[in-house]
Amino acid sequence: MSGINLKSKGILESLKMFEEDRKVDAKYVFEVLEEAIIKTYQKHISAPDAVVRVVFSPNEMKVYHDLIVVDDDSDDFDETLDILYSDAKEIKKDVKIGDVISREVDFAEIGRTSIGVAKNILKQRSKEFDKQRIYNEFKGKEYELISGVVKTVEKNFVLVDIKNTIGILTHNEQIPGEIYREGQAIRCIIKEVNKETKGSQVILSRADEKFVERIFEKEVPEIAQGIVEIKAVARDAGERTKMAVYSHNEDVDAIGACIGPRGTRVQAVISEIGHNEKIDIFEWKDNLRDLIKNVLAPAEIKAVYYADDNNEHRYNRDLVVVVDDDQLSVAIGKRGKNVRLAVKLTGRKIDIKTLSQVLEDGVDIKARENEFIADQDRIAEEKKQKEMLAQQEEIRRRQELFENEVAKNDTGYSEEALEEMEVKPLPEEETTYVDIVEEETKSEVKEEVKENENTEEKSEEVMETKEEEKKPSRKKAELTPKTGYVSKLEKFAEVSNKPAEAAPKKRRKKKDDGDHRLRSEDLEMGKDYEFQPEYTEEELEEIALAQEEEENDTWINDDIDFDEYDEYYDEEEDRR
Repeated sequence: MSGINLKSKGILESLKMFEEDRKVDAKYVFEVLEEAIIKTYQKHISAPDAVVRVVFSPNEMKVYHDLIVVDDDSDDFDETLDILYSDAKEIKKDVKIGDVISREVDFAEIGRTSIGVAKNILKQRSKEFDKQRIYNEFKGKEYELISGVVKTVEKNFVLVDIKNTIGILTHNEQIPGEIYREGQAIRCIIKEVNKETKGSQVILSRADEKFVERIFEKEVPEIAQGIVEIKAVARDAGERTKMAVYSHNEDVDAIGACIGPRGTRVQAVISEIGHNEKIDIFEWKDNLRDLIKNVLAPAEIKAVYYADDNNEHRYNRDLVVVVDDDQLSVAIGKRGKNVRLAVKLTGRKIDIKTLSQVLEDGVDIKARENEFIADQDRIAEEKKQKEMLAQQEEIRRRQELFENEVAKNDTGYSEEALEEMEVKPLPEEETTYVDIVEEETKSEVKEEVKENENTEEKSEEVMETKEEEKKPSRKKAELTPKTGYVSKLEKFAEVSNKPAEAAPKKRRKKKDDGDHRLRSEDLEMGKDYEFQPEYTEEELEEIALAQEEEENDTWINDDIDFDEYDEYYDEEEDRR
């Protein structure tokens, strides 16, 4: 009995199309198919506890029904779970009671009605997969801007196609007065992602305050770069939006950056959210009094103070705003729109009163406002202290992480030790060249001194030996034999025809002359040296003879008549 050929039946092509359409993994598709076949066969034999296995090969699929071998006389025999020992012997000769026999299932036994069960299971599992896929894809992306195409327009909602998923734009999240058409490209924000029994839902919005923020981030580069920050937004969709901005760079005007050259940036935002909606952009202030003045503009504020003396909720106390009598309608706005947006933006309940009403109530406006200002200063100081503590805690945390990282990479050596271990080349000026003979001599002398440093007599002998080694060993220069006798007169005549100065003789450098070099270690010890020439007895005799001859030669200039000798040599020349 052979299994189903997946390739010839077109099953592989169908599964591949299902993977591409549903964006699911092939492994998951085969798991769903396996479950569907098992459920179908169990329903066909009316045995939900039957053990069924599906084996996939590259182009074939087989189904096996596992049965347990029982004794032929067993009273608990169930043909959907067990197989008799006599029947099992025909399949496998060496079978034993308790073994498992796998019997291949013929798909012809399942029937066409059972295939419908597999189809329903496949649909159900694919829906569950879509539900989980949508939730995993969009969860965590709340309040992000997304583009889509309108698929269906209903009375209470609009279906929008966003990245192969259908999002829902409910009536409350639509901009009032806006008309949508099928095929229209729109931009929304993802407001909520939830799981329901029918599937995951992605709720979209165009009426939320965050929608305006995201549009401004797209149109204003300074906001996207973080130079300008949107501190707070209060919006009445389709009517009015108030937005407080703050610049982290003194050279950048936050309001001007949002408006753009000739209002191009703010006009691009207005065209996206609707031409009937107005946008008020003002500067953010940390001081609540100054912030309320900017929020309620263009109304002129006279004073701001707390509405009661309850200090339990000092960060959320109701406020009273005092304006002139002619400024009351401006501060409240049309249908209370201006003050309603101020309440949303500041998070405080605001009661607007005229100056005459406050004076009639006998309220000391100056004292109440001073109390309000002093309390705001204390709140600002507490906030500053908290930020400082948080900063210090962050520095401490980073320092601890740094120390832990250093401890992991610690080699056990200090910085000084590592510097000493580092090989550094000597500068050219300080480089000392020493012959190998000198190094060997120094090492031998050092070893000799070290062996005899405890005995004074031996140390003196070593020092004398060192001094003798330092003395250069000179040999008497060998005299070249003369070929003939030369008289003093001939010497004098020869010398007179040549330059008086003779080049100084250079002493030949000998191998034993290495000890005359100045050792670098002796220089470092700061020793003073006085160099004096030393001569042998033969050299001293030669020097004395040379000096004596030089003194005896002085008679030539006094007693000899050079003209007489010139005449003599002239006559000798004529005879020749």
